[in-house]
Amino acid sequence: VQTALGLCVSVEGGVAPSGGSVVAFLDSDFLLCKHAVSVRGAVSVSGSAVALVRSEFSSTGDYAVAFYSTVSLDGGSMLLAKDNVHDGASREMLYAAGAVTAAGSTLSFVRNRALLPRMLSLSLLLAAGAHVRVACNDAGGRVLSTAEEYAAAGFGDAGSIDVAGCDDCDRNTHCYAPGTASVSMRNGVCVCACGSGGYGEACVPVGAPALPSAVGTAPSVFFREGVTVRSVFVVPAGASEVTLRHVVLDGVSPVLYVPWMARDGVRIVVQNVSLLNGAVLYVMGGGALRGAVAMGSDESGPVELSVCDVEALNGALVLSGTFPAGSVLTVTDSLLVAARSTPLVYLPGSQSSPYAPVLVLSGLRLVRSVLIVSGVALVTVMTGGRTVVVDGAVLELVGGGVALDAAVLGGEYALYASARVVASWGAVLRVSGSQVYAAHGLVFESGVEANASAVVVNDNTGALTDGALLVLRGSASFASGSWLSVRGNSISGRLLSVPSYPRSADLVQSTL
Repeated sequence: VQTALGLCVSVEGGVAPSGGSVVAFLDSDFLLCKHAVSVRGAVSVSGSAVALVRSEFSSTGDYAVAFYSTVSLDGGSMLLAKDNVHDGASREMLYAAGAVTAAGSTLSFVRNRALLPRMLSLSLLLAAGAHVRVACNDAGGRVLSTAEEYAAAGFGDAGSIDVAGCDDCDRNTHCYAPGTASVSMRNGVCVCACGSGGYGEACVPVGAPALPSAVGTAPSVFFREGVTVRSVFVVPAGASEVTLRHVVLDGVSPVLYVPWMARDGVRIVVQNVSLLNGAVLYVMGGGALRGAVAMGSDESGPVELSVCDVEALNGALVLSGTFPAGSVLTVTDSLLVAARSTPLVYLPGSQSSPYAPVLVLSGLRLVRSVLIVSGVALVTVMTGGRTVVVDGAVLELVGGGVALDAAVLGGEYALYASARVVASWGAVLRVSGSQVYAAHGLVFESGVEANASAVVVNDNTGALTDGALLVLRGSASFASGSWLSVRGNSISGRLLSVPSYPRSADLVQSTL
């Protein structure tokens, strides 16, 4: 499901499953929704189950799942949220405006992951026989392990939370108990074995219907050439090649979402494309939580992105999310100019839009992958403008790199990074051979952390009217053989500004 930050699945009335019914969302992907699932009326569950299992809520503008009235469970009912992922940076995964009441029923949350430290926003009222059961949930980058931690994450009063460990296999936590005969651990996963009246992996009261097989196959090539586009298009799932050539994007913001394309690799070519009247082209990798794990172990094939000969007048290019290991992203021979702010509607929580950036790296994570921006002119012509913006929580480079070479950068801020920059395992962040004409040069507001990696600002020319070519704010840390290199620059203005007391720039076994 994909919308322009609207309601993906909306129930305007109430929901009242009873007598062994099931309402479930299984293996679902939701992209760019205001809410993935919203229910306006009351939810009343009696002797039934409501399940959210293995759903991915990507770039939601608000709560992923929102109940705008009361929620009640009784008669042995269950609300099960299991293996879901929510990368929203502004709101919790699940919200209830009214009270959530339970009697003789269970609310179970298992192996969910959320970007924020709070996962739920609701008021729980538990009557006799009601339980809140939790196991192995990750909120804000930390696996919750105590009732107090769960209470802080929005799960109610610590005294009423039953916590199971990640290695525990408990029938009442992982399964719909009335339909479950037994449970067992298999390959680190708690598996429910159903008894009579239990169906599916959670042993819920109703089995999923057999769906008809799809007729035909989706095309593997998506091609647009010689057209003016004024409405959003959708690239079909499974596409392995996407080409936009001699295309004018007029006031639209198409999204090329890599996780929905071919699993064995994707080639994207954007050539001779014009971005006009606030048009923004988004190329999105995976979510911050579902993306590549440490050291780039990811089942997806690499992405080859080539952006060349692109012209933008009051438009922008956005690269965001986690790209598979081995990806190569290039932006070359292009001119991007902005004289007014461009709405970045698909970056919930971003504060960059008023500054009219023309190139945005938002929550970008490159694992053994590279982004090369070369031979481009990037200019923002407005007071306070930020030409290149790095926002989101972090720009993370793991054994990969970002290079901005032979570019022309103009604006009040040539580059402004509100995100913290973290580089490790030999990663390189480089700006070299470029012309910088700005009030401020390259400003890293939230600091830089380099481990066995390098930050290189070499052989640039130009003039600065305020600030320095490289400005490190927040805190800067270089360790384990890292390099901070600012050499060979011919700049009218200061070269380097490091954090002032009490913050610091630390170099440990590293070189300036």
